[in-house]
Amino acid sequence: MNIMAGMVWLSGVSAFSARRAIRPSTRLHARASTSLAFQTDGQLSSSDDGRQLQQTTQSKFTITAPYPPTADQPQAIQSIVDGVERGDKYSILRGCTGTGKTMVMAHTIARLGKPALVLCHNKTLAAQLARELRSFLNKNHVQLFVSYYNHYVPESYSETTGKYIAKKSSINDELDTLRHMATRALVQHRDVVVVASVSCIYGMGMPAAYLEKSFTWKTDGTTTFTSMQEAIDVLEANVYGNSLDENSPSYTGDLSRGQYELSDRNATSASIALWPPYELFPLRIDLESDGGYWRVRQISRGTNVGMTQVDELTVFPSKHHVSDSAETFEEALRRIQNECTDRCAELRRKGKAVEAGRLQQRVANDLLLLKETGSCPGVENYSRHFNLREAGEAPDTLLDYFGIGSDEGGNDDWLLVVDESHVALPQLSAMYGGDRARKQKLVKHGYRLPSAMDNRPLREDEFWSRIPQTLFVSATPSHRELQLAESPCVDMTIRPTFVPDPVIMVRPTQHQLDDLTKEVKARAEKNERTLALALTKRDAEDLSDFLMRHDIRADYIHSGLKTHDRSAALHALQEGKIDCLVGVNILREGLDLPQVSLVAILNADTEGFLRSETALTQMVGRAARNVNGQAILYANGITKSMKACMEATIERRRKQIHYNELHDKEMRSTTGSSSLSIFEILKDQIQAAQPLEVVTDSNRQKTASINDDLYAKPTITIDRSSDGDILTDHIPGKPGVYFWKGEDGDTLYIGKAKRLRSRVKSYLAPSAKHTQRIRMMLAKARNVEFILTPSERDALLLESALIKEHQPPYNVLLKDDTAYPLICASIGDRLPTFSLVPRPLISPSSSNYQYFGPYQTVTEINAILDRIESEYGLRSKHFQARYGGVTKDEYEEGFQRVLEEVFLTPKASQELPHHSSKLFGHEHNAERDIVSIATLECGVEALVHVVQLRSGTAVGQFSYPCKLPSGVQCDEDLGSLIQTVLEQQHYPQGEFTRNGHFFPKELLLHHKLPDAKGLRALFRQQRLSQNNGTKAATKLTIRTPAKRGKRKETDELAMSFATENAEEVLRQQKMAASEGALTSLDGSASKELAELLRLERLPNRIEAYDISHTHGDVAVGSRVVYEGGRPLKRDYRRFNIRTVGGIDDYASLEEVLHRRFSKAWINGEGGLVGADDPWKLPDLVLIDGGKGQISAALKGMAKAGIYASNGGEVDTEENSGRMAAVPVVSLAKNLEEVFGPDSSDPINDSPDSAALLLLRALRDESHRFALANHRRRRSKMNGLT
Repeated sequence: MNIMAGMVWLSGVSAFSARRAIRPSTRLHARASTSLAFQTDGQLSSSDDGRQLQQTTQSKFTITAPYPPTADQPQAIQSIVDGVERGDKYSILRGCTGTGKTMVMAHTIARLGKPALVLCHNKTLAAQLARELRSFLNKNHVQLFVSYYNHYVPESYSETTGKYIAKKSSINDELDTLRHMATRALVQHRDVVVVASVSCIYGMGMPAAYLEKSFTWKTDGTTTFTSMQEAIDVLEANVYGNSLDENSPSYTGDLSRGQYELSDRNATSASIALWPPYELFPLRIDLESDGGYWRVRQISRGTNVGMTQVDELTVFPSKHHVSDSAETFEEALRRIQNECTDRCAELRRKGKAVEAGRLQQRVANDLLLLKETGSCPGVENYSRHFNLREAGEAPDTLLDYFGIGSDEGGNDDWLLVVDESHVALPQLSAMYGGDRARKQKLVKHGYRLPSAMDNRPLREDEFWSRIPQTLFVSATPSHRELQLAESPCVDMTIRPTFVPDPVIMVRPTQHQLDDLTKEVKARAEKNERTLALALTKRDAEDLSDFLMRHDIRADYIHSGLKTHDRSAALHALQEGKIDCLVGVNILREGLDLPQVSLVAILNADTEGFLRSETALTQMVGRAARNVNGQAILYANGITKSMKACMEATIERRRKQIHYNELHDKEMRSTTGSSSLSIFEILKDQIQAAQPLEVVTDSNRQKTASINDDLYAKPTITIDRSSDGDILTDHIPGKPGVYFWKGEDGDTLYIGKAKRLRSRVKSYLAPSAKHTQRIRMMLAKARNVEFILTPSERDALLLESALIKEHQPPYNVLLKDDTAYPLICASIGDRLPTFSLVPRPLISPSSSNYQYFGPYQTVTEINAILDRIESEYGLRSKHFQARYGGVTKDEYEEGFQRVLEEVFLTPKASQELPHHSSKLFGHEHNAERDIVSIATLECGVEALVHVVQLRSGTAVGQFSYPCKLPSGVQCDEDLGSLIQTVLEQQHYPQGEFTRNGHFFPKELLLHHKLPDAKGLRALFRQQRLSQNNGTKAATKLTIRTPAKRGKRKETDELAMSFATENAEEVLRQQKMAASEGALTSLDGSASKELAELLRLERLPNRIEAYDISHTHGDVAVGSRVVYEGGRPLKRDYRRFNIRTVGGIDDYASLEEVLHRRFSKAWINGEGGLVGADDPWKLPDLVLIDGGKGQISAALKGMAKAGIYASNGGEVDTEENSGRMAAVPVVSLAKNLEEVFGPDSSDPINDSPDSAALLLLRALRDESHRFALANHRRRRSKMNGLT
């Protein structure tokens, strides 16, 4: 992993207008109190002699424990202290599980009086150990230092597949806060214990620069500035950003950690709110001016009960990675450029021009961003240059913060404690090798400079050269620790609770699941817990599921879960919320779980790392804290590891029982410590307030027009409004591809979305947390454009093709289409499965696999696999087939059923597509134009839309608005209109373009042309003009969608794609002309609507109904559904009117509502349908119309036994006593008035409220859907395609 991601290299260099260089006068005034010294109480005091930060007196550690050391603990403490004071470089504490090794650590550290680094091998154990040490040393400074990533995928390149994977990560701000608290404690105090994971061996900038940048402000009048700007310069030199500067990379709109805010400023006073990342609450500094100098008048420190005044304040930089001067920053940029030049020349000499070009472009982009913002994606890879280190020189790490303030500036007076050393030491050895192997590939193929390899963890020899003395702590120390130790191990066998090691039993694997179920239930009846150990993550999940299916409260835990989730699972076991916890390797070392009386180990005879002697001993030890502790090993034989573990356990148990008998000791279980991690304990204190999301509303819209950019002309353009906001309310919530455009119309960024509106709004939400790259893109963006696609899968493929075509500057390198994940059915395996794979397998056995996809994300595939499991239980059957729960034939029968019903049926294939694209990837769409036409309800305004499909992507879209002559209704007239547009507007512009792909080989038309020969003649003429008189080799094929044969499905999909985009353009143009606005559909609208209608709860699911009968012909009813403020397309329904003759809106509404709500009852007679049924009762019904329409709707609902809960009469005789209630309202067009069942007057008083905007959006969507369905029905009746 890389601990340096997200750092900002800033000192005095100018990145934005608000970030200024430090002036010399500022350094003089602020520097008066920068040099500090420690007093005997461990606090800071000023020192004006210009020396480095001093630690003059050693602070004492104080043990606060409710009980003294007992059993083997006193002897162990004394032996370790004697060895360290004797000068032993390495010592070993070998203690059985539960013997109190943590207490021995705390007493040893206190007796020695030295700062200590306690190294753990994972975050969960580090958090638990930090909490336990804090309970023993709560008057001292016990801090946690772990990786601040919630999720981390390193940058890498696979030489096997030729795929580059960009780094993906998410940072936990709370963990970053704890890291800053740890380094501040090391600089300011001696009585410090830092509990760290192996992240402590990664680079952390330069501790000397971090200390040099710190400053102290006092209220005694000695801290002065010649101007307010000088005080701001000091903060910005320490990488504190202005929370009010929208151009700042750290801008969020609210004060957050690492930011300052200047307020209440006038000629004589000002206030600065400052939030250092290591403080739990913000600080406030009040300054005053006498006309000459500004002085610090008052400093207030935030607490959980308010503000407390202090006399002085020492502030450290907001980042660990800071450059010590602007000159250093400029020198670093020069060194990066020089290295790039040399490396590119070297690559070209080796014949690697592609790699050289790739590297040169990447470094050029990074340097540009560094100059503009002080940072760039992957800035940590340039750390060697920013630290001005030589090639191969070790980076500074957390280890270099120990003793940094001592007189000698050394770090030779502290203690390293390696907890669970048998696991931690191999980690230390492997970190450097793994990191180097990965980076060598990146450098070799031109993705990184060679200096990136110096952004690395410490080598093993570098690590040990920095360690003065070490204490290894383990129940099972490895051969490595035993070799290093200079004196015999300090052994601890007797527990303070006098509980002996658990009894070990070996049982056969036959019927092991039934046996385990029985044992777990037996423990649960006695309020005891069970740990079950599987071999793989999947087995852990499946075993947990199996136990839950047998009425056992179970959960699983493995390294794939987030840190908080793992802690929550352990805590649930301790509190008795679950009876069994299933794990793999994470349930071994260091867990304090005295509630566990049984450890069950599956596949115990599978010799290997997970079933070695050490692993088995550690797992069995989890039951050693309970007086009833037992361990069951399920195996069909005894391996060497099992034998060694059992013999050692039996011998220890003999000694422990003998000790108890000799000293008359009584065994007792303990309650143990909580598994809550330290950052969960501090959560209320350290979490920053999260701002509420505010969605901007606007009613201004601009439509697209033809320009010279023929590539991917989007359907519509959404501009910034006059106040600078980008308008989003008119963007449809449909699948598609969006384009962020700059001031000059250049494409800045391309992305895809399942719901365009919500995705674009997510960029603009004030609470959005973007990377610096995206923040820069948004700062330059002036509008957003989009193309609608038939499905999210088509959007995914179109996005990939467009990014390759445009190469937008703010898109990261994307995977090829073949690298998108697929679902693989291993039909040739003995026990076939459905699994996620990154790409199809190419091998002689590839016929044994069938693939479905591609899919946009792994999450999408997991959702499908979860659905299969919930409906068919296939994965649990696979697990039971392996462990004897079901037969192989039973499992294969279930697999074939899933394959047929979920993947291979025609209905399923629409939802779970095969590995192909019927639109963008089909050979029929390789080079053709799709021409469709859309008309408004009035039948006067129309729009001809041309989509250019070329080589698997939509490279151009063109819209031509026009007015229909009176009487134009038939297919021939519309075809004539299309031909006029193509001949007079679209193809004539082809002579002005340099794009050789403007003219297609095939033209697919919505309606047949009256004179196809004439269009072909114009086509040939334009091609000759473009080719300077050279005859074109290609002919133009003109056709309408096929009604049968192989082309039918492809043609229908392509025409649907073009028509949907045409209708969207026309809809946007209509709204722009009428200056209408759709609601933002945020939570405030639902709340206001609930208040307006006096609803008992917020309307989450809303249904809207409308009737359409254009030109006085056949009527069609529609239902649209909004759930959670967004359209739920799968629940849209069309109602062809059956019982009403002629045009009667009221009777049609009555029929539609009666038919719809009759479906709300099970089989039309029983109780109401379930929550997952599309016909379930909504939270609100909206009718398009006024008082007449709502009355008709209520009559239809009453026939189905549904009445309006907000008014209206109830006819109990007509519905035979079967009744349910739903709120009902109507929205009349014209004056936009809202009516309830009993209201003679409108109930809304504001035509522009959020509630009314929500209802209008619903009403308009239902009208659009009804109109579209009506047109399709008319066309079908008239025999039109």
